[in-house]
Amino acid sequence: MKKIIALFCFCLMTGFSLWSQTTAAEQDIVPGELLIQLKAGVSVSQFELELSQHNLNKQLSYAKQIGKRSQTHLLRYDPVVSVAEELLAEVQQLPSVIAAQLNYYVQSRTEPNDLNFSEQWDMNIIDAPGVWDITTGGVSARGDTIVLAILDSGFDIEHQDLRESVWYNREEIPNDGLDNEGNGYTDDIVGWNFKEQINIHPISAHGTPVAGIAGATGNNQLGVTGVNWNVKLMLLTTTQVDHVISAYEYVIDQRERYNTSGGAEGAFVVATNASFGKSRFYCDQLPLWGQMYDLMGAVGVLTGAGVANETYNVENEGDMPTTCPSEFLITTTNTDINDQKSIIAAFGTTSVDMGTPGDGSYTISPGNTYGTFGGTSASAPHLTGAIGLLYSLPCSTIAERALSNPSQTAIDIKNAILGGVDPTNSMEGKTVTGGRLNIFNSMVLLQGLCGSTTGPLEIIRVYPNPTDELIQILIETPDFEDSYQLRAFNALGQLIFQQNFAPIRFGPKLMRISAAQWSPGVYFIELNGAGKHLTTQVVVY
Repeated sequence: MKKIIALFCFCLMTGFSLWSQTTAAEQDIVPGELLIQLKAGVSVSQFELELSQHNLNKQLSYAKQIGKRSQTHLLRYDPVVSVAEELLAEVQQLPSVIAAQLNYYVQSRTEPNDLNFSEQWDMNIIDAPGVWDITTGGVSARGDTIVLAILDSGFDIEHQDLRESVWYNREEIPNDGLDNEGNGYTDDIVGWNFKEQINIHPISAHGTPVAGIAGATGNNQLGVTGVNWNVKLMLLTTTQVDHVISAYEYVIDQRERYNTSGGAEGAFVVATNASFGKSRFYCDQLPLWGQMYDLMGAVGVLTGAGVANETYNVENEGDMPTTCPSEFLITTTNTDINDQKSIIAAFGTTSVDMGTPGDGSYTISPGNTYGTFGGTSASAPHLTGAIGLLYSLPCSTIAERALSNPSQTAIDIKNAILGGVDPTNSMEGKTVTGGRLNIFNSMVLLQGLCGSTTGPLEIIRVYPNPTDELIQILIETPDFEDSYQLRAFNALGQLIFQQNFAPIRFGPKLMRISAAQWSPGVYFIELNGAGKHLTTQVVVY
């Protein structure tokens, strides 16, 4: 009979919770916890006596001090018995209390502390901050240092927001006059200057901001951030087609050695940037250049390329490398702060894949300065930076396959970028996808590849069951929002555990509850969210 009554009470309680509506703030409350600040000189024992004098000692218990200087403390109460707001109002009236509040879960707001980040509208429009909640770039899930190769006219490698992002060739002994790795380049410590055939780069007002958009060091309290906060940039000075071909060969050599050595040699180059080109030339007119994209793709290297800064249709008049048919090339035109295609930017429904921000992008300039930079030269590194950021997702499948099947992994990344665009009117009829880059959407598309699925809310498995210590609950959810709640009740219907959570985007949706302090018996696990209310049983012995 007791069991039937208890189960009836439980059903009443859980049924009520299904119909009750809670605000976002209420969902963020840490259940059963209050924070207080005591007046100077008031001891914990004095406060506990005060609780007793006001008949609050049966509802509130002292937990711990959380701030010595501020005299702040944590109290606990039973959320089933006491209404949080009512209890808070009573505590606030106690003579020894300066201030009191409920305890809340904080929200993640992953935004870099770079001083001029507010100027970087471009990062918000491609939803880079949404991805930064998961990864800020730098390494793959298996620990590979991600490298982006930037081909341009020169770089200020001593810029305060760039110097920490420069790729260094660890296989070369600096300035010993020898080609230590045997790749044909002596002392190529920071890439290579193919224009002058030396290891020193000229300072350029073009290559410097291009590199900064892709990978200026983020969260360093200086200036700006790149699409990636921590990526390494392989800097290659090029001004002619022969330089470009030689630089691409350099990239292929570095990535191929990395693949075949399992990461012991070479560099994990995942993309090259092409903020350069040749207007009104088709790919078959420059075949030696054009063939390089497939050669790089074979070892797992994509290329982000900007179209010409001229107003014409590349299908009718040509553009290089935009018109190259390689599946390892991603091409972009230029969009502005209003999500409109720049007037001075080429387009094409077969050869131009998408739009990315360009005009008015705020980034680094030579001499430790900052300013706006535009054109499709600014568009390309947003795209190239996105490739690098997606390779850094905490997904072991992408990381492992990047070495075991590099070309297919590159295609998977490209497909996610093309499939994740935000459709825009200005790109419709001007590009292949009809949209503008959105890295967050691309990340979501890659979740399936990484085993992070979505589906109807479900408690898939509770194990071990029975248990005497740890309860593991494997679930499915239709999304990854902060709107799910896990609760546990004993057989009397009393709430003994509650947690609000957001499912992990990359990894199993596995929740854990410690039952080490629970008495033997039958318990009920409740999962709430997405308009549903699910329960299952677990036995603790």
